[in-house]
Amino acid sequence: MPPESQAFTLSNQAEPRRVSRIVASELSLFLFAYLVHLAIAQLLKGEQGSGLEWEIVAENILAGKGFVFNFYGTDIPRYAFFPPFYPYFLTLCKTLSPAHWVGLVQSIQGIFFALGAVWTRRLAARFLRADLALLSGYAVALWPPLAIYSIRLTPACFHAAVIPGLLLLLDGTVRRPGFWRSARAGTVYGLLAYSLPSFLGSIVFLPFVLRRMRLNWPRALSTSAQVLLVAVLAISPWTIRNAIVLRGFVPVATNLGFNLAGSHNAYASSSYNVLCPGGPVQAELINRNELASIDEAGFDRRLLWQGLNYMLKHPLQTAERSFTRAFFFWWTNPNIMSYSFREGVAIIVLMSFLLPLFLAGLVVSTRLPRGSVRLLLYAVFIWQTLFYMNFAVRGRYSLELYPLMIVFAVLGAGAIAERLRDRRGRRQTGRRQTSPLAG
Repeated sequence: MPPESQAFTLSNQAEPRRVSRIVASELSLFLFAYLVHLAIAQLLKGEQGSGLEWEIVAENILAGKGFVFNFYGTDIPRYAFFPPFYPYFLTLCKTLSPAHWVGLVQSIQGIFFALGAVWTRRLAARFLRADLALLSGYAVALWPPLAIYSIRLTPACFHAAVIPGLLLLLDGTVRRPGFWRSARAGTVYGLLAYSLPSFLGSIVFLPFVLRRMRLNWPRALSTSAQVLLVAVLAISPWTIRNAIVLRGFVPVATNLGFNLAGSHNAYASSSYNVLCPGGPVQAELINRNELASIDEAGFDRRLLWQGLNYMLKHPLQTAERSFTRAFFFWWTNPNIMSYSFREGVAIIVLMSFLLPLFLAGLVVSTRLPRGSVRLLLYAVFIWQTLFYMNFAVRGRYSLELYPLMIVFAVLGAGAIAERLRDRRGRRQTGRRQTSPLAG
């Protein structure tokens, strides 16, 4: 057999073995992550927390009242105050297993928690060495806040899992451009908007990121337009429902104005929306007569302009609050100790390790190839910071970034380890010994 044919045959034989090893490693990672979820569920049994407003909406649906929530402290109904995914998810679980619905919720969230670890590994493998990518997946599985939130009644677990998967699909539109690949990414974008509508705004960065990721401007613009079009089509059923029920244009929910006005006023803090129940000035900032007389969409627009107007009239105060909130968004909720002292101490210790390694990884990543998927991760970090710095900080807001942060933290830890090994090698041999971090 000629040498060329022999090499081709060996290559063909090696590829299935490589794929089998990857599948086996990902299956092991998935099972490991789910076992961590089960261990946390057993360890913290009964500490799943409350579904809060989402559970109230679910109970209203089951009672035949429909998707409705009475505005805080009133009997005035709101028909689109929350994104629809999680209330309907709780409704489904309560319907399928009325007596054990919490366990069903936790089991499904555990599956997504495990998938998030696998998708993070795949994402990291696009620009890191295989061992560092696998370590990223296991680090996600072992990261306590992510594991704990996989048993809590909140959609944050879904967000943390789906975002890495979405970035994988977006990277696929660069590697092999085409409408169907763009459509898949747009569909996931749209479905994510049913729970996290703010993330849809990150599409504004997409043309610029795709341009930096090897696509020319026409291809970058057309791909971004296709993703946006399919995302809009994906959320259109709920938008049409809102138009019928509210008689106005509401893409997903009517809480943007509520959150902005509650975060920008004379009484606002960095960590508490003063319009929420128990807020000391709710009655002063919200006119109950207007709340009852103005339609839901119109009232939210009024609150939106109220918040924007305050920001424009107090630019220095707005800037100070925004930068403070951005700091706490990346650090942790400033009131975390008042919720749970044990949890607060644990989060502060964990973030004291994660943030320095994450920042080191960001610096190291700037030396990686120009067309890397890392640019998509940069865009997510920038968008999430710019968006959430305008609102009162909640601990779960930054949770959806932990898997992406862990990827860079592993890169930073790997770079530090190689630097230490290089120094030790130079002392022993007088020569520099390094190995590339990039995949």
